[in-house]
Amino acid sequence: MLLVNSKKRDQMPTMNKDSIYAIVDLETTGTSVKNGDRIIQFGCALVQHGQVIDQIALDINPEREVPPTILQLTHLTARRLKVAPYFEDVAPTISRLLRETIFVAHNVNFDYPFLDAELQRVGQPALKLAAVDTVELAQILLPTAVSYRLSDLTQLLAIEHTNPHQADSDALVTAQLFIALSQRLANLPLVTRQALAKCATRSARETSAYFALHAQQNDTVLPEYLYVSHGLALRKKVIAATRLTTTTKPYPDTDAAKKHYLQPLLKWRKTQGKMMDLIYTNYTQQPQSMILEAATGLGKSLGYLLPFSFLLQGKQQLVVSTSTAVLQTQFVQQTVPLLNQLLDVNLQAAIVKSPQHYIDLAKFSQSLEVADNVKQTQLLKMQLLVWLTMTKTGDFAELHLTTYHSPLFAEISHHSHEIIAQDAPFAADDFWLAARKQQQQADVLVTNHAFLSQHANDEHFFAAGSYLVVDEAQQLPDAALKASSQQIIGGAIMQLLKRLHKSLAGKSTQPTLTSLLAADPVASYNIAALDYGLTEFGELLLQLQTQLYTDFIVDQIAADRRNGFIERPLKPAELADWVETNQGAGQKLRRLLNDCLLMADKLSQRLLSEQASWLVSEQKLWLNFEQQLQELLQVRSLLRTVFTQLLDHDGGQLVWLTSKDYGDAASLTLQISRLDVTPLVAQLLAHFAPPVFTGATLTVAHKFDYFKQQMGLTDMAVVEKRFASPFRYKRQAAFFVVNDGPAIRGAADHAYTTYVAHAVYQLTHDNQRQTLVLFNSLQMIAEVYHALLQTNLPLEREIFAQGMTGSKERITKRFSLSRRGILLGTGSFWEGIDLPKEALEQLVIARLPFEAPDGILTQARYQKLTAAKRNPFFQEALPKATLRLRQGFGRLIRTSDDRGVMVILDDRIVTTSYGKRMLKTLPASLPKTTASLTEVATAANEFFARKV
Repeated sequence: MLLVNSKKRDQMPTMNKDSIYAIVDLETTGTSVKNGDRIIQFGCALVQHGQVIDQIALDINPEREVPPTILQLTHLTARRLKVAPYFEDVAPTISRLLRETIFVAHNVNFDYPFLDAELQRVGQPALKLAAVDTVELAQILLPTAVSYRLSDLTQLLAIEHTNPHQADSDALVTAQLFIALSQRLANLPLVTRQALAKCATRSARETSAYFALHAQQNDTVLPEYLYVSHGLALRKKVIAATRLTTTTKPYPDTDAAKKHYLQPLLKWRKTQGKMMDLIYTNYTQQPQSMILEAATGLGKSLGYLLPFSFLLQGKQQLVVSTSTAVLQTQFVQQTVPLLNQLLDVNLQAAIVKSPQHYIDLAKFSQSLEVADNVKQTQLLKMQLLVWLTMTKTGDFAELHLTTYHSPLFAEISHHSHEIIAQDAPFAADDFWLAARKQQQQADVLVTNHAFLSQHANDEHFFAAGSYLVVDEAQQLPDAALKASSQQIIGGAIMQLLKRLHKSLAGKSTQPTLTSLLAADPVASYNIAALDYGLTEFGELLLQLQTQLYTDFIVDQIAADRRNGFIERPLKPAELADWVETNQGAGQKLRRLLNDCLLMADKLSQRLLSEQASWLVSEQKLWLNFEQQLQELLQVRSLLRTVFTQLLDHDGGQLVWLTSKDYGDAASLTLQISRLDVTPLVAQLLAHFAPPVFTGATLTVAHKFDYFKQQMGLTDMAVVEKRFASPFRYKRQAAFFVVNDGPAIRGAADHAYTTYVAHAVYQLTHDNQRQTLVLFNSLQMIAEVYHALLQTNLPLEREIFAQGMTGSKERITKRFSLSRRGILLGTGSFWEGIDLPKEALEQLVIARLPFEAPDGILTQARYQKLTAAKRNPFFQEALPKATLRLRQGFGRLIRTSDDRGVMVILDDRIVTTSYGKRMLKTLPASLPKTTASLTEVATAANEFFARKV
């Protein structure tokens, strides 16, 4: 071990370009020094001028028993620690080593106070060091990273990490991470570094001083791909000038011609070629709508994109609708470039989504002028500053955040009704305008089912007569119904009104619009009029809400249903009577809101003219008021839509009321949803060329009847075709049903939940297979997750749980990066995620995927089927569950090289007639075995032990 001369370091100042940074990592017996936990390893790497200049690593005898799980995690042994020195013996060395350095750690608020407490415990002076957190540095300087765990960051930056959870190794890789992050910070434009320093008001410990230090350094040469506009460093955007020119190449109508294009980059699949030919022939003759089931592994995306690329000829656009934002991005960034490479063309593709997904640079620039008291908001601003030097799209989805519910996003995102003046700040830089230009020039527009549902016949986005492919079409009905749903939450609107009143004339010590414009009598009159108008609007809204509660909740709910959450569907007749009786009040409500918005707009224009002379606190008031107006505009749009639907109620909608508690009229919510998507399909058929509906799971019992029934296509002439999978399931997969579990008694069966947790443990504790466990409810996920936390499994495996450990997008990405992960998911995890090869090797189904029959929308659909003398179970519940089971199986084998096992814990699939019908829909060549849990665990291990 070498130590830097401490005398020399004592003479150095603490935060300058010559500072020495002590990158520290501790391994401890637990997380609470107050409860007697002790240090068992101390690791430190000294960094100066971007280089590691020294290292130290010490084992420490904790003088107490170390939990076996900690020993296992750190790969230490009790014998090794027993012969190690005590902490009081090494404390003077550690204290001298750290003197006059800058303390750095990955999660500094753990290592610094823990070490400080231990030093003081043995009589050493307290640490008085500036401290920097590499977690926070990474969050800011790597804003698009999926995870900020040390192991994930080292993998992202290609830093070798040989011994995780050992102090010497962790300290060294943290030092290398710190050096890499420091270099990234130094390379940022000066304007960005200065803005970061200004925003770092809530950073951990002295991390803000580190940003301030870099803000003082000379500017670097601005890279060619960046430019500065109105104080923000931005990445240059490239927008295609023209659409694809007409190609002179003929369509490859023979297998040999297709192979010429596809090989050697891609494996030739004859069924994929048949899909291409069917599509091309259909649209060059008498086009009809098409329903094409293309099994996983077929190459579905290229299967339809290639023939359409020959049909477009630079004259029409192809609209592709997918189920998720991830699939949108994948199609634009991977599928289209691959086709361009294969055909040697330059097909242009653009994503179409709502403007709220894009950052508004003018609003963001304004937000930077105000220091927010919330740490996460200031951190987010810093992330965005760095992100703007990276992004070409300005799409928030690139950030991979766990939540987009921060008020800052609402404050700085675009809104659909806004028109940007050409002379406005950032007009030339605007991401939403750039996206619209890109869309207009593109040959292929890639959207999502929700956006397509809302804008199916909107020529502003989709030209009439465009080709349309609805990919993952089995998800369109649910996405469309959700997109068509509306809800008026009275309590949320009242909270918005309260915030507006506070901005206008609140009694707090903070500035209000009344105090800001006190010298302007016209503005003061407008403020008073707006405040009064909002009061009237709120009173009338509350009156209507109370009337709804009185008419439909009070004395209408049975006594045994009055505890907890309440749902009450409204029958068409009683709804029509209520609307007719209260139509005048509804019209007055909307008129009052229109008057308020007119006054608010005048006031907003007046405020805008005064903005340049405001203080920082007044700028914050302006931003809050503008955001509140945006929300009020959304309320107007919502009220207009809902009242129109109530007046034109055609029986195809369900209207219902919900309340958090009986007696709580303020929590009443009015909800409207369509019961089927046939009106949307009619719009698609009228606006576009005959569409292609495709997906991997569109049939039940090899027939398209259920899908056609859902889409309202039963009486239409459509082209129907199934394309089989090229996978060899007999060799690649195994299927097991566990037959010794308890019987399922109900949705809240705790005995069964306990069994599921036990089964997951048995199937995962002695192997490293990436495992996806699929559920029907978030409640069961939570119970199983908490049960698994009580075992030693979390020390061996990383466990991700939907609704518990992050958003779907985040935990999917983290799971894909993991090597021994277990993911507990429901809902959309049954389909639409791509985890090939070792990313997913074991799939566990907790119970057959029937949806809860007591949901109000489900009940309404069942009642509609019953009224039509059709059996809801066989016409709706069973087909839906069967499709979902097939979709779940589709997560397991994604490529011809994949191997995996599927385990179903619910033995109803082999003991009931409907279960056996579901079982028959899985590939016939898939080996299927029924056995006890112990036997299944053994057989799964044997399957992977076999060589292929």
